[in-house]
Amino acid sequence: MKYIFLLSVASFFILTTVSASESENERDFESLLQNASDIATKKSLNIEYMPSVVTIVDAQTYMNAGVQNVGEALGMLPGIQVQLSPMGYPMTTVRGFKNPNAYLSDKIKILIDGVAINNEVSGSSNFYMDFPMQLVERIEVLRGPNSTLYGAGAFYGTVNIITKLGSSKQENQVYLGGGSYGYTTAGANIYNISNDWKIFADGYYQKNSKSLPVEGSSVGTDEAMKDLSLGFRAVNGGFEFLTRFKQNGSGNFYSFEGEMDPMPAQPKEHKNSYFLSQLSYKIDINDYKLETKANFSHRELNEGANIKDAVGIAANFAAVGVPNMQDGFFFQEKQKEQNLEAEAILTLPKIESNDILLGVGARHVKVTRDDYYNSVENAITQNLNTILASPNYDHFRYREENEPAFWANPTTSFLKGDLSRTITYSYLQDLISLNQDVDLILGLRVDDYSDFGTKISKRAAVVYRATDETVFKLLYGSAFRAPTLTEAYANGHINYRAGDENIKAEETDTYEAVVIYSPNFYNKFSLNLFYSELTNVIDLEEYQATIPGYQNYKDRISKGAEFEYSFNVKQVHTLYFNATYVDTDYTIPPEEDSVSVNQSMPDISKIMFKAMYIYSPTNKLSLGSTWHYYSATTRTQLQWVDIDSGVQQVHIFDETLTYRFSPSSEARVGVKNIFNADVRQPSYYYNTEGGIKREGTNYFVNYVQKF
Repeated sequence: MKYIFLLSVASFFILTTVSASESENERDFESLLQNASDIATKKSLNIEYMPSVVTIVDAQTYMNAGVQNVGEALGMLPGIQVQLSPMGYPMTTVRGFKNPNAYLSDKIKILIDGVAINNEVSGSSNFYMDFPMQLVERIEVLRGPNSTLYGAGAFYGTVNIITKLGSSKQENQVYLGGGSYGYTTAGANIYNISNDWKIFADGYYQKNSKSLPVEGSSVGTDEAMKDLSLGFRAVNGGFEFLTRFKQNGSGNFYSFEGEMDPMPAQPKEHKNSYFLSQLSYKIDINDYKLETKANFSHRELNEGANIKDAVGIAANFAAVGVPNMQDGFFFQEKQKEQNLEAEAILTLPKIESNDILLGVGARHVKVTRDDYYNSVENAITQNLNTILASPNYDHFRYREENEPAFWANPTTSFLKGDLSRTITYSYLQDLISLNQDVDLILGLRVDDYSDFGTKISKRAAVVYRATDETVFKLLYGSAFRAPTLTEAYANGHINYRAGDENIKAEETDTYEAVVIYSPNFYNKFSLNLFYSELTNVIDLEEYQATIPGYQNYKDRISKGAEFEYSFNVKQVHTLYFNATYVDTDYTIPPEEDSVSVNQSMPDISKIMFKAMYIYSPTNKLSLGSTWHYYSATTRTQLQWVDIDSGVQQVHIFDETLTYRFSPSSEARVGVKNIFNADVRQPSYYYNTEGGIKREGTNYFVNYVQKF
């Protein structure tokens, strides 16, 4: 098979490493050993000794393998599967934890240069998944819970995107690129040092005109995209100012109900914009280290979707005495959300073998705009008496039995009332060196939410350096995810379910056992076994006559194993391979005439293999290959789904060539899905047998100039 051939080639190149001198290998290993992160402890530690499961993504290496953006980089890691929502938003699923129909929330914590991307309305940070790797220095990915340091949302995983700007990279560069579907991009990052000030800035713009054919339809998907970001950072001693603006817009994708473009003339762009600004100050006082931060963020959503054409909608209304309904079915939603946050972190001087860190903070969230318009709902409210009096009312598609949440409370807002939320928190972490080989970490955090109460998160971990080659870790962490404002306070609308004000935060307890083995200077193996139990799971209730759609449900269990292997001789070879097995429970809530159904999580591949190999025969040339394998997804057992909605197994190969004209300039060309595999995504509410077909073979090119 094709993939066996490629793996055989990779194996051959590994064996050629005898040409690399021992001194080169030793320097490479020492360089790797210095790779440190603070995402798991807010302290800089060697990654192998950290009391968590952390993967560091080196942006340059991943670009040489053909990875273009943050979403693609996360998709290369064990336990992570990136898919698309019906409106084209990336959904990042970690270790099989997914709510198949409640797709608004990612349930992972995203930080950009250490600043959390807050979104209390829907809990999603998906608009950062298209951030280009050219402006990234590294990505720190923590799998598993980490609420003790990062609070609600650090539930299934925590991702810190460190840009070149955020890492104080003293580099000036510009880049240009293009590719399939009319894709074009340009960006730059610059720096300047003046007196005691260090100034960094970056920015990019990218767009495409993407549309993919859809089986059984004469109209393709609408995936046209425009995306931009501008960042600025100023540092003077312990003082730092950081600000960033990001905006992206995309097309209708394949709508809520699978009809591609029912109203071509009707506007339908989904636009997200996010502005953040943070002031921070670090100071040392007699061996005490104090960091204070204050930040502000502003999020705007302007989202619309066209769902049904005017002909079918007009016929429905005419049957109940409303002959003048000429609009199709579409909605428009406009929201604005503001977050104000202040935090202080105190690191105490070492007390015997204890490194203690204390933190306190508060955040206030305010929804400053909330407008919702739905063409069908508008026609119903304007003609309600006529519709109710019609003898055909019982056959009207949007009658009370099928849309109880809307009929119970017709409204032109998405959320209930004038919403705000205040969160106060404090946390304690103690990193204890029991001896030169054993570290113990203990963490505790208390979060108090003004609208649903107090949550306590706990953490404990032991790291044992058995030998110079072998490290063992035992980890426990509890985490919670606060109900989003949508899950708690959404008004019921046609195509949107209502929230429940009494909903509880969902919680998880996760246990992990890790072994890391590095037998020599350039090989590293790691194996992680995990077991997670969720309680008070927030998901959509599928019985249509129930007004609250979001509810708490039965416990869910996720268990599995993650294996990673890396081989690195920077002069010639870089190989990274991982394998995942995950088994996650899912309970379909009971309907009035049925019982609940327990099954494996639908839409998720239980087995995943991913590999990345870069061969650099000379300093000027490198060849990069990636391989993804996803096993077939589990079919949903919802009683009203009568088609095989599962997605079949798939192998995806990418190839990339990088040529360096000089140390300051390089060109890269890549081919995605080089063997034109049949790649599919689960369809919305399982209305397409075999899933929605995605792109086949496509290409990209880019050029980078440093100065």
